[in-house]
Amino acid sequence: MRVVRLIFQYIFTVILAMSVLVLILINILSSTILNESYIMSKLDEEDYYNKIYETAKSNFENYINQSGLDEEVLNNIITKEKIEKDTKIIINNIFDGTNTEIDTDEIKNKLNENIDNSLGRKKTATEEKTINEFVNIICNEYKTTILKTSYEGKINTFYKKAVTTIDLAKKALLILIAVLIIFIILLTIKRIYRLLARAGVAFVIDGLLLVLAKYYIDLKIKIETITILNNSVSVVLRNILRDILNIIAKDGAILLGLGIVLILIYGIIKSIRKAIRMQEQYDSEK
Repeated sequence: MRVVRLIFQYIFTVILAMSVLVLILINILSSTILNESYIMSKLDEEDYYNKIYETAKSNFENYINQSGLDEEVLNNIITKEKIEKDTKIIINNIFDGTNTEIDTDEIKNKLNENIDNSLGRKKTATEEKTINEFVNIICNEYKTTILKTSYEGKINTFYKKAVTTIDLAKKALLILIAVLIIFIILLTIKRIYRLLARAGVAFVIDGLLLVLAKYYIDLKIKIETITILNNSVSVVLRNILRDILNIIAKDGAILLGLGIVLILIYGIIKSIRKAIRMQEQYDSEK
C-alpha cells in the first residue's frame, strides 16, 4: 500500500509540474503577444513610427522616376504623427474588433497640391489620368507600408478565439492544480511535510524545462536573422521574441531556485524528525 501511494504521489507530481508549466507559458503569451498595451510599448521602445516614416518616404521615391514628376512633390505628404495615429487604428482593429478605415484623403490632397505647384500650369487630360494613377499608387503604398490589410477582421476573430481558449485553459489548469495538490496532501497526510518535496520536484522539473527550452531555442533559432515584411517590423518582432525568451529564462530560474529551496527545507525537516526519533529511542533504552 505504501508503494502504491508513493507511485501515485510521483504521478501526481509530474502532472502538477506539467500543469504549472502550461499555465506559465499561457501567462507569458497573455502578457506579451496577446496584450495590446505590450505591443504598443514595444513599438514605442523601438522608435517604430519614425522608422516606418523613413521607410514610407523611401518607398514613395521608388515610384517618382516612373511618374516623370519632380521629387519635391513628395514633400510633407505624410507626417510621423499620422503614421502613429494610423498604426494605432490598425492595432485597435486587430485587438478590439473595430473596422476603422485609414484616411488617405489628406495624403491625396497634399500630393495633388504639390503636383499642381510643381507643374505651374493646368494639367492635360492625359496628365490628369497619369497623375491620378500615381496618387492612388502612393496612397496604396502608404497603406501597405503601415501594414494596413484586409485581414484585420480575420486576425481579430483568431485573437478572440485564442483569448477565449486561453481563459478556459487557465480556469481548467487552476482547478486541476488545486485538485492535484489536494490529492498529494491526502497521500502524504501522515507526513504532510512531504508536500514540500513534491512541490519542490515539480518546480525543479518546470525550471529545468524552461531554462533548457530557452537555451535550445537560442541555439537553433538565430533571432537576429528573422526578417518579416520590412526591417522596422522585423526589429520589433525580434525584440518581442528576445523578451519572451528572457521571461522564460527568468521564470525558469525562479522556479528552479524555489524548487531547490523547498527540497532542502524538506530534507532539513526530515533530518530533524529523524534526529528526534533517534533521541526518543535512545532515551527509551536507558
